[in-house]
Amino acid sequence: VAADVLVSKAGPGTIAEACACGLPVLLYDFLPGQEEGNITFVVDGGIGEYQEDTKRVAERCAAWLEDPDRMRAFRDGARAAAKPKATVEIA
Repeated sequence: VAADVLVSKAGPGTIAEACACGLPVLLYDFLPGQEEGNITFVVDGGIGEYQEDTKRVAERCAAWLEDPDRMRAFRDGARAAAKPKATVEIA
């Protein structure tokens, strides 16, 4: 993977792909109702954080990159949440 962090709105497919790649996720937006629960999934799952103030997203991302322990914890959370064989298992 050629990225250290995924910065995105809280789209479920994007979050699932990040987890499959073991990427920490920094969320900055969501579609009300449809994607709100994805923020809880990311934050409570130890996959990343939600930064409501979009003017601070780059600052949060830079802080993560300077904190190897935090990045390791988020990567571990992403890997733990990943379901890479989900499509095969439900078929």
